[in-house]
Amino acid sequence: MKLSRVWWGLALLLLVYAGFWYWQSLTTVEPERAQSVVAQTINQCDLIASKAASALPEVLPFQKLEKAARQARVLERCMQDRGYQENPAWVAEATKQAQKMAGEQAISEAEAYETLRRQGMLAMAPTAISYWRKSK
Repeated sequence: MKLSRVWWGLALLLLVYAGFWYWQSLTTVEPERAQSVVAQTINQCDLIASKAASALPEVLPFQKLEKAARQARVLERCMQDRGYQENPAWVAEATKQAQKMAGEQAISEAEAYETLRRQGMLAMAPTAISYWRKSK
């Protein structure tokens, strides 16, 4: 009888410990990773570009393309104003990828390049060749 109560007590303590550990793991806040200066600038310019194109209607397919083009243009101008320019190494790599992508998806090379360019403008991966480089 006493042995049974000891086991129940240990099981209860184990259950309380597991619950406490689970609660702690839910409330643990991971430290924010500091963004690079380029990433902060991209975020700021992306917000500006989104606001600049927010009033444009998107009813017809060409209007969606116009809105995307305006966002890309505003983002590019904003980054240039903050001292960044298109990286020639990225352009060379993207041109190769666009040729391959155009063949696979049966689209023009210009469309494939523009798709890669719009994605590259917002990419912040430090491992790949960055679209943006600091102006000299």
